[in-house]
Amino acid sequence: MARIRSHREQKRRANHILMIIAILSIISITIALSIFFYNKSKSDEINHETLCPTSGAKGHYVLLIDKTEPLNQIQKNAFKVTVKNIIENETPEGYMLSVFVLGEDFTTNEKPIVELCNPGNGNNKSEFTSNLKKLNAQYQSKFIEPLITKTEELLSDKPAKNSPIFEMLQLVDINGFKKQNIRGEHHLIIISDMLHNTPQYSMYKNNIDYPSFRDSNYGIKSQAELPDVKVQLFYLMNQPKYQTRRNTLFWEEYFKKSGAQIIFVKPLEG
Repeated sequence: MARIRSHREQKRRANHILMIIAILSIISITIALSIFFYNKSKSDEINHETLCPTSGAKGHYVLLIDKTEPLNQIQKNAFKVTVKNIIENETPEGYMLSVFVLGEDFTTNEKPIVELCNPGNGNNKSEFTSNLKKLNAQYQSKFIEPLITKTEELLSDKPAKNSPIFEMLQLVDINGFKKQNIRGEHHLIIISDMLHNTPQYSMYKNNIDYPSFRDSNYGIKSQAELPDVKVQLFYLMNQPKYQTRRNTLFWEEYFKKSGAQIIFVKPLEG
């Protein structure tokens, strides 16, 4: 009889222990899920001015737009489509997009005209945990529309006397990449004829050569630092006579010296 009671007691104790283990497991899972969803909600929070994640932007895209030469009608259409694609499709969610202007006087274009992160349109969110309509409205009105408006305002109707590309590349580095100091990928997208033209140095010549430029006083002073930056060049073919392979090779060596790499070269239609 005593043995039967002892067996029952052991069974009760075992069941009690199993129950405690089950309760502790449920509590642990609940805590873990709470921490997960809390961290996820924190990572989904954004700064309402920059639209960047409060934890910081995930990467940085800089768009440098040349407005020193007027565009013909075909170029204008190609420009609008290209810029729209960069904004909507190339800039990943959570990444910052800074837009700089290449104008006649680089001292008036030192800082980006607009600088925003892609907040996402809600396509990768669940309707059970997010307000998809609100997210898409925010994406359209605070990210897409301001960027499209600002960039289309840059279309010029008259040529400029100077095109200080070297100086603007230095400012892009200083007031763009370095100022924001964002970890993650760094991309530089340039829409330009890539023909630097200032009193100190002009590419409207047939003898442009990077080594001689590099070793000159002006070349030493105007070399940008763009470590680990991936560069995309969209050529506005305004002066094909000067926009030859020699010009492309010059920029390949220039960016290599800066620590960057050209990964894409494409002439814009027109």
